[in-house]
Amino acid sequence: MGRADDVNAPRLIDLLAGYGLDVHVSTPTHRMGGTLDVVITRRDWPAPVVEVVDTGLSDYLLLLWPLPTVRPPPPAVETVVRRPWRSLDIDQLRSALAASPLCQPDCWQNIDVNAMALLYDSEMTTLLDHLVPAKSFQRRPRPSGPYFDAECRAAKRKTRRLERASVAASERHDPVAAAAADKAWRDQRRAYRLLRNRKREEFWTNTVAANASSPREL
Repeated sequence: MGRADDVNAPRLIDLLAGYGLDVHVSTPTHRMGGTLDVVITRRDWPAPVVEVVDTGLSDYLLLLWPLPTVRPPPPAVETVVRRPWRSLDIDQLRSALAASPLCQPDCWQNIDVNAMALLYDSEMTTLLDHLVPAKSFQRRPRPSGPYFDAECRAAKRKTRRLERASVAASERHDPVAAAAADKAWRDQRRAYRLLRNRKREEFWTNTVAANASSPREL
């Protein structure tokens, strides 16, 4: 901000004020005089109390001010409706379709395309509501890391699938199958963890290297 007699200092303060910013240091921040370091905040934010301290280690004085840190609120809980497709019996679905109007040409032979589409939607919804009724549950969505790509998602699905297979094998009381399923799950879980660590390290290493000449981006 320069010295008190610097004509450019008021102009800079007025310019910042035009953008809704306030300067909170008005005393010299250098032993030789002059306000070289300042704290600038938005006008709609609480004004901090800035303390100028001479530490004796440099010609520049140290600025101290409290920084309010408020944790962001947790993401809102959302309700999701899904069908348990894994429990769908294909033979039952095939039999139900064969007995439905969808497989009876007399029921839709003389209707137009729009009516056929409505018939298909209503019949399929009725059949699925009977065979695999939709269930609603609540979940709290969590954003994925920027490094979490399609390869990570595929590895996560495989890990969850092998985990369910391991639990199912243990419930069948087959020691040999349970041991094999448990080993496959643990090996995949270890590979999934190593993949995440590698993706995270590569992403941040490349990000830092790409923005090495741009302190603002870093």
